[in-house]
Amino acid sequence: MSGRSFALILFLLVIGLAAYQMITSTMNDPAGMIQNVLTIGIVIGAFFLLFKLFSSSGSARSSYNRAAKQSKRKYAKSFTAPLKMQDAQKGKNGSVFKKKRKPSHLTVIEGKKGKKKDRASF
Repeated sequence: MSGRSFALILFLLVIGLAAYQMITSTMNDPAGMIQNVLTIGIVIGAFFLLFKLFSSSGSARSSYNRAAKQSKRKYAKSFTAPLKMQDAQKGKNGSVFKKKRKPSHLTVIEGKKGKKKDRASF
């Protein structure tokens, strides 16, 4: 028996026992069963909310989504009209306005390239 099939059998056994327990407890004490399920749900919900509250991956995920959306807009294929239609539209409207580009968020840091290092000579 390989490790994978053993894990599958063990998993199915645990699920089967849990289903059996739920059925028998529902028949014996339905109110207690509902109370247990609600208590477990509230505890799991509280842990989930605490995890989401203190997890820092949310800001990283939103930054990633913003960058992906920006990249899609930048590299999206735009369908342009044929050249003849553009010339005809240009004559009607008078002039075509060019879309303004946003300035890049990258900056150039000037260094001291011309200045030589002061080295000790031996």
